[in-house]
Amino acid sequence: MAFEVFDDVAFYWFLMSVLITFLAPATCIAVNGQLRTNRSRRCDWTADLQSCRSKNAQINKHKARDRMSNFFSVQSLLFWGGWLVFMYLLTQITAKQGLEMASFDPFKILEIEGDAEPSEIKKAFRRLSLQWHPDKNPGDKEAEQKFILIAKAHEVLTDEKTRDNYEKYGNPDGYHGTSVTIGLPSFLTAKENELGILVVYFVLLIVVIPLVVGLWWRKSSKYLEDGIMQGTAYRFWRQLQENTAAKYIPGILASALEYQELLPRKNFQAADLDRLFKAVQEHFVKNQGDTIPDILKVKTLLYAFLLHERIPPSLSDDLDLILEHLPTLLQGLLNISLDQRFVASTCNILDFSQLVTQAIWFHEPQAVVRQLPHLTDRQLRAFAKQKATVTQTAQLKELDDEKRDELFKELDDEKRRDIEVVVRNIADIDVQLKWEVEDEEGIHEGDVINLTVRVDRKHYPDDYTRLADQDEATDPILTKAEMSEEEVDEILAKIDDAEQREAKKEELLEQDRELWFAKQERRRELARSRARGGKGWFAAGAPPRVVHAPRYPFERTEQWYVLLVDSKSNKLIHHMKLLTHNAVESVALKFLAPKEGTYQYEVLVKNSAYVGADKKLPFKIQIDKRPEEEAAADAAAAAAAEEEEDEEEEEEVDDGKWYYLGGNSFGEFILNLIALFIAGVMLFNFLYSKGWWQKFCQPLLDWVLKVIAPLTNAVGSVIWPAWAWWSANVYDFRHFEFLFENNMTLANQTIGAHLNASDSTGVSDRVRSREYASNPLEEKLDPFGVPLSESALRDEL
Repeated sequence: MAFEVFDDVAFYWFLMSVLITFLAPATCIAVNGQLRTNRSRRCDWTADLQSCRSKNAQINKHKARDRMSNFFSVQSLLFWGGWLVFMYLLTQITAKQGLEMASFDPFKILEIEGDAEPSEIKKAFRRLSLQWHPDKNPGDKEAEQKFILIAKAHEVLTDEKTRDNYEKYGNPDGYHGTSVTIGLPSFLTAKENELGILVVYFVLLIVVIPLVVGLWWRKSSKYLEDGIMQGTAYRFWRQLQENTAAKYIPGILASALEYQELLPRKNFQAADLDRLFKAVQEHFVKNQGDTIPDILKVKTLLYAFLLHERIPPSLSDDLDLILEHLPTLLQGLLNISLDQRFVASTCNILDFSQLVTQAIWFHEPQAVVRQLPHLTDRQLRAFAKQKATVTQTAQLKELDDEKRDELFKELDDEKRRDIEVVVRNIADIDVQLKWEVEDEEGIHEGDVINLTVRVDRKHYPDDYTRLADQDEATDPILTKAEMSEEEVDEILAKIDDAEQREAKKEELLEQDRELWFAKQERRRELARSRARGGKGWFAAGAPPRVVHAPRYPFERTEQWYVLLVDSKSNKLIHHMKLLTHNAVESVALKFLAPKEGTYQYEVLVKNSAYVGADKKLPFKIQIDKRPEEEAAADAAAAAAAEEEEDEEEEEEVDDGKWYYLGGNSFGEFILNLIALFIAGVMLFNFLYSKGWWQKFCQPLLDWVLKVIAPLTNAVGSVIWPAWAWWSANVYDFRHFEFLFENNMTLANQTIGAHLNASDSTGVSDRVRSREYASNPLEEKLDPFGVPLSESALRDEL
């Protein structure tokens, strides 16, 4: 076996393989992310509102800045740099392919045809050697290398031994065994580079790799899955109680470690911060961290934002940072409350999220009306004098003309239009409940109750979810009802013959199945027609809907949560976040039925952005005692299931699948193939070096090839163009011809026939020049080393 330790082109191939291993999935992720971003663009109905113009301009400026910073981020630079390096390596491989990795082709070097006569060979050699002689091209390394190749090509085509080696093995020097090349560049062997290589190796191994791993581990261990620091989560957990009021939440959020890292107290801000603190001090409630200056600074800025105090320029950027990180911290605090099953704290956290989004102070009178743009305190006081109390957003849409005119007095037409748009799009939902137990009529102890909560966002435009509900009520096919069990029994009771009764029953069941499939097909047809007509969103769902929050400097979207609460114990039983943004969405809450009795529950549907849009629906469930027969059957089923689990645990691990070559997965199958290939190469080299391959294996292989020759000829006629192109442009398979030494004459003749047949189809000179020029009637040996006579050779062909 021959070894070549360093190979520049092999190194380029290796480096390209490593790069594409990372670049391909990174590119797929980036393209998929961009497509998802384009599909899920937010439904921003506030873009044209006068009240949001300055905010939207600031948001667009921030987005442009973020896009620019993302483009020049480390990840982006590595991504584009990787692709540039990949393209550079590709050009280098293209340039060096013919020099280092392509097969040695003397006909191409001498610029002659594959069937050239000896005189033509000598003539071409003289012409090219004079052209590229080093004496005529002093100092030209390329000319020197070209001259050496020309001399080597002439030697190969004029010397019988070297030409025979070339035709058999693709190498003028004969077979050298399997060649193993390590994909490392040749400059590693240069003596002048030894010190630099050692220094780079030491820096990479001892400094860079541990540093990168350490930084990654430090960052990954610092944050939780919801994006907040572990220290922040611990502080939140220590301060949050079961009945934490909303007024304490700003102080809890101010204790986040993120704010202490981003917003340390600075000396030049002291005077402005002191004046701002005095302006809001009377509203302060005491928290644990009020004695820490950094926490007090964040809390002061939050209070000033809610109270609409003027923020000094030296603190405006800090307030923007606080509000930018606030949604993430609120989500982390909410997750802690939900994990501990706190009902009051969960509701208060969501209430504070609504207040901070709309920049409204706690317990503000007319808080729902204050969400409308352009209204002054004088107008709100005048509205309050009319004794028109508005506690729900739905009531804004029901205001009579007199109250509306009084509220909108002194506003121009554009501002009135803004208010009408906001009233039309402000959150307003309808909630419906349905609870049941699968395959049972009543609800008994221990049953799994399925509570379906259907939320209809009435402020959303019609999409496929709402249109689908309309179809269910109006379409002639979808309104057809399946036959009930009573109707089926009534029909079957009129039939006396048992066989006829069974046949009728099958017929009725078949009708129900056909009706069910017809309904499903009708639903798909209506959905496709709506998608083609552009009526509502289809398949991917609606995009997130932007919240009208002119005072909040960043974009907020609607988030809804469904809470199931036991009214008596005030415990949170189940919770779920609405994940889609469709007009109609249903979620299923499953919980175990308690002991026998009547239980009072509440379903709370709360949002994170609008004051007065939440819904609360109480309901009762009657739990019956489970019959003794069912209880015994359930106990027996549970015991059987437990016994079956124990038996499965005792079963031995599967020994592997035969179609995976003894492995248990496709990955193990690939590893087994690689191991078998390596073992096969080693076995072949061993047999060939001992001469056993030529003596025992070669005859058997020749006999097999001779038997399947008709099949291989038929297949070869189909795949020959692709094979010829690959051999000419990618890899020359003549390196393996020594495996089929005694069948090469037949192969040469077949290839020649294909070439003659291909002349009219435009096979390139390059392909023809790579074909063999051997005489099929030269003396050949049979598989056992005995010369074949000419007649025997013709019979063999």
